[in-house]
Amino acid sequence: MPRLRELRALKAADPLAFFEGAVKGAADIPDDVSIAPSSTSTTGGASLFTRYSGVGSQGTGGTTTTKQTSKNRRREERKRARGKRGSVYEEEYLVQSVGRLVERVNKVGAEVEATVEGCLGRGMRERARAVEAAMKEVVGMCEACLEEVWEVGSPVGLGTGVNGQNGEVVAPKGGEGVLWESLEQPWKKAGPPIVKKYESSGLLG
Repeated sequence: MPRLRELRALKAADPLAFFEGAVKGAADIPDDVSIAPSSTSTTGGASLFTRYSGVGSQGTGGTTTTKQTSKNRRREERKRARGKRGSVYEEEYLVQSVGRLVERVNKVGAEVEATVEGCLGRGMRERARAVEAAMKEVVGMCEACLEEVWEVGSPVGLGTGVNGQNGEVVAPKGGEGVLWESLEQPWKKAGPPIVKKYESSGLLG
């Protein structure tokens, strides 16, 4: 949570530096993905996502371009999956990590109940209370962070893509398409996960 807050504060303060990968703690981590800097013109039919697709450039043969596009996309998908610290994908990775944690908490409830009952069966009431209190604390922390992590109520995605022939927004291809998909924030559109309530053991009173 502290790192997620730090990232969002940096993004709000300087979006350009954030999307270019100049995030605090990432000085030694190169990032080949960037949104066009302020000194670069984005007019003339080009979008902010032109690094890989070659939109607005002459390009080379169709087959070569297609292979390069696929290669760039695979490379970018690997970067997105890793969610390196300081990369443009770190925020999404952290959000997904919280989601995975919630799933684990939901699954472990039955094990915690069995542990509490086992402790009680062996006369270890205080240990049973400690286990149950720890579980309730974790569940409470999960519930408390969901709205902040998923930014409930805030706008979703950039709504930006490559302009088509008729002016419509078209998702870019290749490596820049992976970046575009990430910035469209599919994790936010899906909404936060549901945290299962943990019911206290009736034997503890």
